[in-house]
Amino acid sequence: MHELLLFASVPASHHHDLLQQLAGFTAMQPRRRLERRLVFKAPSPRNRINPRLGGGGSQDLQQSAEVQRLSKMLANATYYTQLVGLVTEADFGTTSTDDYDVDSQLWRMEWRDIPDAGTRSAVTSRVMSTVALPPGDIVTPMRAWGYSYETEYVVEGDVFIYNDVVLFLHRVLNFPDEVSLPEPRRFLPPLQNLSPLDKSGAYILQASVTVQDGSNPDLVKEATQHLFNVREQLKTTVRLEQGDRLSLDTRVK
Repeated sequence: MHELLLFASVPASHHHDLLQQLAGFTAMQPRRRLERRLVFKAPSPRNRINPRLGGGGSQDLQQSAEVQRLSKMLANATYYTQLVGLVTEADFGTTSTDDYDVDSQLWRMEWRDIPDAGTRSAVTSRVMSTVALPPGDIVTPMRAWGYSYETEYVVEGDVFIYNDVVLFLHRVLNFPDEVSLPEPRRFLPPLQNLSPLDKSGAYILQASVTVQDGSNPDLVKEATQHLFNVREQLKTTVRLEQGDRLSLDTRVK
């Protein structure tokens, strides 16, 4: 799949107004989203992928076409990969599995290539793949795939849908300063204890369209035009632009 994107920086002071303007533009109320994102690093050279995740009763991924496509993409280069899990505000500040059980958390594995180079289009375009993982222990299977846990953070924001364009107004939150942990947290601290990555509290507005067949020029042209239409209609509110290619580089240096 290919992902086409435009971005805009939004000062914290404009966040509330932009939420209202996007609600009016899309004719929908914002959908609150909190994502827990775990960052894993693949070594070089990469270890051979173990096709099974976990032990008895877990899903056998050897037959998954999605996983095989993903492993093929990763075969020739080394990338940072993220596991993304949706959480709620009630999951933060818990100390018991009765409130939040990480082993019951549903995860999806997200891989995104460095954006395409040398394109004449005024949008960011990159190959991407997403694979749903079964719940349970995720550190052991990720290690079996040759990945090592690096860090984690939270994405806080609101989602709007306009035709096939997804508008995600969000910011990155860091966990409180502490010694680096060897594994993801079993429990999450209070949400108010997390701090914005951007100390000014600014947000990012991301406009994206996913194209199933990125080699089809007609589909890409149509998706690009949809992004341009959104950019034009929001130009008096926010300035959507192509992202910086190198800042979106997901390769391990």
